[in-house]
Amino acid sequence: MKIYRSDKGGIGLWKLSGIVERDDALALLSSLKDTGDSNRGCFILDFENVKHVDYRAFNVLEDGYPEGERVLLSGLSDYVLGIFAFVTKGNVIPVYSNWRKAFRYLVVERGKLGRPLPAATASSE
Repeated sequence: MKIYRSDKGGIGLWKLSGIVERDDALALLSSLKDTGDSNRGCFILDFENVKHVDYRAFNVLEDGYPEGERVLLSGLSDYVLGIFAFVTKGNVIPVYSNWRKAFRYLVVERGKLGRPLPAATASSE
């Protein structure tokens, strides 16, 4: 698994690629705990370029993300979404079709940024 980390207005956007194993999910959780304050406790894990996820990785993410943190998933292919739906225990982690929709949710509904970014900034990727 590879991770590209960025910060969009105080929200951590982590774009994953390749294959996500259980140990990768454990490393992600450790990183989330270490960087929680700098991202105001909000993270988007984007799975757009992920080919496969070990079902145990979703168990780790669902059971272990830090208390008080807001973690959203985005960009899950139908295949990866099927794995997630099979193992999920409920609506613990919200899933969005792409990172921009997850980002807008955090901006508008949660009010994490105080004001939305201009449209050119939010869609630059």
